[in-house]
Amino acid sequence: MTRSEIKKLDKLWSEAVKIAAGNKCEKSGKTRYLNSHHFYSRSNQSVRWYIPNGVCLTSGNHTLCNDSAHKAPADFVEYMIEQRGEEWLNELRVRKNTIKKQFFHEVKEYLDDFIADYKVTEESYGKEK
Repeated sequence: MTRSEIKKLDKLWSEAVKIAAGNKCEKSGKTRYLNSHHFYSRSNQSVRWYIPNGVCLTSGNHTLCNDSAHKAPADFVEYMIEQRGEEWLNELRVRKNTIKKQFFHEVKEYLDDFIADYKVTEESYGKEK
């Protein structure tokens, strides 16, 4: 993949993670200064653009606070297991350890479809109001 393709996928993934979290921090519930955090490092290509590997956090909960995901990773892992469960972690571990070549068009389609489904749902919800 080219750098521009990787950058495009990173941006789509970040948007999808925020959408999956309802556009709010999964720790504080705040809706401003949101970041998309990779549970398993983005250097792991098997889960880099996999939405369940993402966590929507405020910048404080992501990197800035003393108890942030980056400054207190062991505590963060415990918190995420409490929130999402052992099954989520086990499935993510299996996927992380599965070697699979990523193709730009496949990943882009996966992310685009997720985002499009959200937008259709939002439009439908808006019409029902």
